Amino acid sequence: MRLTTCGGAGFRIGPPETGRRGPTRGPALLGALLTGACAAVCAAGCAPAPPPATLPLPPSASPPGAAPPLRPSVPLPPGAPPPVRVADLVLPFDAYRPTPGQRALMARARAALLARCMHRRGHAVSPPRPDAAAYAAGDPGNSRRYGVADPARARRHGYHLPTSGPPGPGWDAALGRSARRDLHGTPGRTGCDERVTAELDRRTNPGADWQWLALQDARTVEGTARHPAVVAAVARWKTCMERAGHPYPSPEAAIADPRWDLRSAAVTAREKRTATADTGCKWSSGLVPAWFAADTAAQRAVIAAEPARFASLRDDLRARLDRAAEVLER
Repeated sequence: MRLTTCGGAGFRIGPPETGRRGPTRGPALLGALLTGACAAVCAAGCAPAPPPATLPLPPSASPPGAAPPLRPSVPLPPGAPPPVRVADLVLPFDAYRPTPGQRALMARARAALLARCMHRRGHAVSPPRPDAAAYAAGDPGNSRRYGVADPARARRHGYHLPTSGPPGPGWDAALGRSARRDLHGTPGRTGCDERVTAELDRRTNPGADWQWLALQDARTVEGTARHPAVVAAVARWKTCMERAGHPYPSPEAAIADPRWDLRSAAVTAREKRTATADTGCKWSSGLVPAWFAADTAAQRAVIAAEPARFASLRDDLRARLDRAAEVLER
């Protein structure tokens, strides 16, 4: 299944410039998940359009190995209010992912074990030990899942991602050759990095499939982009943006405007104005609430269809947190 195809609402999944979650592949996935892994402006005629309580999902073909097809109609939880700000965008899958505080706990445990292992090999090292605030600052969470949707961040950063966050993986670049060999290992000798990974993996659930979760996460947002309520909201967003002086065919076209150099630190005033209008129109057109409702229903259906998988993920996360706490209590 291609996850970069434009959906019916004019988005693709997780391009580099959006900062949205996407299906990380390969061995980096678990680390990315567990340790670290935009004033509303709207012209007249862009009235709020809250989503209906029930969003009928259009039928779609499922590739081999995919979760069972979603039911034709999945109601939202009774009494659940529609979101009115990015802090309200809490999805069902979020309950199975580590919070910034939990990611910081596991990162500190890893740093402690690395320092001890390297000390035994004759090296004094200080791996970074980011706190929860660092992880929270560097993780857009769901605030960019439907494109930029945080008005405050749009005013400050435009379409750019904030530059703060936990330290990157290159902390060991300043180590000498001998220390790097002991950290990463050599043929015939396991390095501290691999040893620490094995130690932290003890008593965890080998059946927990984090890559599967990331793939389902991408599929629900991609699939619901074609929901009729979302497509209709995108049309209202387009009208709103045109009246605000920013004609774009889709939200994706706005963030992909070549005038914004998203790989540069510079953010122009025009980019900030456009992104601020974009976020305002996303909320006033009902795009964010409609997409969130459809996305929520889709994720609830996946959880209901795969209870064993989600139980494994929950148990694995709990075991990893317990193991991290044990390490830090020594």
